[in-house]
Amino acid sequence: MNWLETGINLAPHHKQGFIAPNPVLLAGGTIGNGEALGRGLNTAALGGVVVGPVMRRSRAGSNAPRAAHVNGGLVLETGLQNRGISSLLKRFAPQWAQLGCPVIVQIADSRPADVQAVVNRLNEALFAGIMVNGMELLLPPRMDADAVRHLVSAAHRDAELPLWVKLPLENVEELAPAAAHAGADGVVVAQPPLGAALAGAQLVTGALYGPLAFSPMLAALHRVAALQLDCALLACGGIHTPTQAQQALQAGAHAIQLDSVVWVEPGLPELIVHALG
Repeated sequence: MNWLETGINLAPHHKQGFIAPNPVLLAGGTIGNGEALGRGLNTAALGGVVVGPVMRRSRAGSNAPRAAHVNGGLVLETGLQNRGISSLLKRFAPQWAQLGCPVIVQIADSRPADVQAVVNRLNEALFAGIMVNGMELLLPPRMDADAVRHLVSAAHRDAELPLWVKLPLENVEELAPAAAHAGADGVVVAQPPLGAALAGAQLVTGALYGPLAFSPMLAALHRVAALQLDCALLACGGIHTPTQAQQALQAGAHAIQLDSVVWVEPGLPELIVHALG
């Protein structure tokens, strides 16, 4: 594939671009803030890692239980627990260069003013020499296109870094163009579908991870690819094998993000890179 020599520009219209050495990245939440590396996970072999999510202020997250197993997957609800942008940059950012690949920070705020505050802190980190190569805005669920345009515009307005937008699985045909037209350098299809499962006697409702998530993601990816948006397209959701990775790329994705496969077998992302090459 041509990325073996030149890499892949996942922000082709940004002033500095985002050159990923290969099309296999890790999704937000898989390795925490960059510190939660499973044994056998070689991040230096990957096209990039998304760290976070992070918000302007720290957040405690959901009460236990947060996770419940289903056949072929996991339902997880963290409540966007995070330490806040100041703590993230102080405690974890100095070690990002050791990951050996591009680093993207996922922003989870839903208010434009808060998003702008986080973007400004990331600009400062970039100018201070911190290893940060991009941003990913995690859209809240149940946003309409106007709200998406407003939030993405707030992130894009002062951003020095390339900006991706991670879409909810629902309404991708409506939200993807809204994000792209508001300044997103790339769109990620998509956030995990909603699921529910019992943990003992308690019901856990949250994001559904695992191979079960691949089929709805691939269907949404086909629909967004058909729009031929003038931005990068990334696929995320349930990719656990080289065959699934190849299917996502054939469906129109320029790159993929791996999530729960990292928790199952930390060595598989590197194997997927080699299989695609």
